[in-house]
Amino acid sequence: MNMEAVCVCKECGRTIEEQFIYCPWCGVSRIGINSEAVLDSVFQQLEKKQSDDRARRLRKLETKLQELEKDLDILVLSAEMHT
Repeated sequence: MNMEAVCVCKECGRTIEEQFIYCPWCGVSRIGINSEAVLDSVFQQLEKKQSDDRARRLRKLETKLQELEKDLDILVLSAEMHT
């Protein structure tokens, strides 16, 4: 399948051959679809998912960093008490 003969389904976002009238994955009609608008929508959804994932990973790293800072504070306090 060459890339010129495919499009993206407006409903499920999967690539399908342009000759199909209906998406074989979800059954939505391709009649009257603006492929460029569909691609923009798919890429916007992808960018949102990537952004959400980055934010989730940053929150997780922040929590770990806070835990490490607490452990370090305890170690420093313990070392100061033993000297």
